[in-house]
Amino acid sequence: MAELIKDIYSLAIFGGLRKREPLASLSRFLKVADEGSASQNEIIEAYAEFVNSVYRLRPDADFSGALWDALKTDENAYLNFKKTNAMRRRTGEPELKISRMMEVSVERELDILTRIGNTSYINLQSMLFFDGYIAQFKSTGIDMKARYLELLSALEN
Repeated sequence: MAELIKDIYSLAIFGGLRKREPLASLSRFLKVADEGSASQNEIIEAYAEFVNSVYRLRPDADFSGALWDALKTDENAYLNFKKTNAMRRRTGEPELKISRMMEVSVERELDILTRIGNTSYINLQSMLFFDGYIAQFKSTGIDMKARYLELLSALEN
């Protein structure tokens, strides 16, 4: 699961999501589980806090849904440029040139967010080293890229 935490840390455009739920508590859990010095109780507690955040955000316990909810309300530089350009189009002002580098970063990070959103309790339970009860959550596998690009398209119209 070290790859999952690297994926989360690699987010630049959508880096603000790391500080918001559900990624904030997922990151804490992955860090604790990855530390060699953490006790089993600390790992289980961090996992339970993560699942609790998913439950608080989504009554259907859908992690990918909770991640999508955070993404669609994330105020990031790319979205701000897109909103500015939409307003400039309406007023006849010249649009800001968004670099191809930023466009590619957005697409790649949306792919990363889709991978992260596909994480389920089955992927994480082996990190707990525990045969007792663990809370479960689901992942409906939302395609973050397709949905976000659809959201941007609606913004531009």
